[in-house]
Amino acid sequence: MGSTISKKGGNFSEKYVIHLKENVKALQDEIREIMYEREKDSRSYERDIMVFTFKEEDWKQELKRMREEVKQLRKLVEEKEDKIREMGEVGMVEKNSEKEWEMMGTKLLVEQMKEERARRDEAVEKWKQLYLAIKTELDELIQRTIDGDGLYLKAEENDIQMENLKWEIQDKEETVKSLKSQLTSMEQEKNKMEREFDLLRQSLRIMNGKKNSIQTKEKLLKIKLGR
Repeated sequence: MGSTISKKGGNFSEKYVIHLKENVKALQDEIREIMYEREKDSRSYERDIMVFTFKEEDWKQELKRMREEVKQLRKLVEEKEDKIREMGEVGMVEKNSEKEWEMMGTKLLVEQMKEERARRDEAVEKWKQLYLAIKTELDELIQRTIDGDGLYLKAEENDIQMENLKWEIQDKEETVKSLKSQLTSMEQEKNKMEREFDLLRQSLRIMNGKKNSIQTKEKLLKIKLGR
């Protein structure tokens, strides 16, 4: 009878060991699958960061170009103001100057403002899309981490993997914060540029008013001289 009990105990131990081995193998398979997904996510994240870097450089170049064009437009307005003052002192407005004013002044400035506003809106929209894409990826990573907590707690490498995930999540959160900050900066820069364009438009209206006033005075002067 003792031999029978010993035999049964041995069979139970063997089955228990086999069961444990199967569980360990299943856990290892799941861990390998999760690690594979993490590697894919990491590569995708690196690609996003690379794209973000290129976009950031493009944005800086675009912003620099926009500032240069605003500077040129401001210079153009100042030149036109000087020209109007000179015409006021002389008391005459030539037809060629009028045509030059219309072509290089109002038309050029309005077209430039339309183009710059369209380019700025497009750049801001692209940055918003990139920010949303990275934020979505971060949310999915956090959700996968939450869903996989039970599995990681059973694995021997749980502490190291969770620590790596924690750092990865923190890095992506920092990236999202940086994107938010840069989007805010872009919006502020856009508002600043729009205010400058408004001031330029006001200057054009004022200068047009001065031009009309000079033309009126010239006509009155010709009428008096004609008499």
